[in-house]
Amino acid sequence: MAIKPISEEEFSENVIRSFTGLTKEYSWYKSDSLDLVGVVVKDTIDKDWGYLVFAKDEDNVYRPQHVDASLASQVNAETDLYEKMLNIERTGKVTHELYQNQKEVLDLPKIEIMSIDDHIKAYFKKHPEQLYKLSPRKFEELVASIMKDMGFEVELTQATRDGGRDIIAYIRNGLTSFLAHIECKRYAPDNKVSVDIIRSVIGVHHMRHANKSVIVTTGFYTQPAIEEAKSYEHSLDLRDFHDLKAMLARY
Repeated sequence: MAIKPISEEEFSENVIRSFTGLTKEYSWYKSDSLDLVGVVVKDTIDKDWGYLVFAKDEDNVYRPQHVDASLASQVNAETDLYEKMLNIERTGKVTHELYQNQKEVLDLPKIEIMSIDDHIKAYFKKHPEQLYKLSPRKFEELVASIMKDMGFEVELTQATRDGGRDIIAYIRNGLTSFLAHIECKRYAPDNKVSVDIIRSVIGVHHMRHANKSVIVTTGFYTQPAIEEAKSYEHSLDLRDFHDLKAMLARY
């Protein structure tokens, strides 16, 4: 029973993926007793570290079973990944989770080229409750990645900025251009977005001449916020936890 470093080539034999530039891989690991592999990644935007653990399902496809992010260094990420994989080896917990209920297996094709970012989104599709453990900044990056997959060019505003637009998203073509502002709120389920947030976003929307503004939250909205948003239905869209799960359903 041991976790050993492997080459990128050996990792690629198990997990087929493409590269989008949002994360960069640095080290790879494999269990010598379970169908279990892991990878340490660095966020190319905020320069922090994270890791993913993959396990083989009954259809012989490796899928993410654990994701962690916002770690301070490569050493921290590698240490945490090693301990997580070793704990899975000792307990066999991942096998129980994978095969207890086949209906819960991720609905992905058997052969598919995915980026590491897509694997992360597939993980949150299966475990949406884990969204609440993301830092607000990581939640913004997740939403930006989803917007990019929808065809937008995306730009994250500075992490220290507050109010009105966390993500600037464009669609440009030979006929026209479309500018969207996305405000992200990584709230707990019982922490609802207030009417003050609606007014703040609308203020920035008109000041910056966006075509559409969208608020995306892991929580929900107060009734006054919903009523206020109706006054700007052509300018503002509200997306809550249920909408977020629908957005992740494609992965």
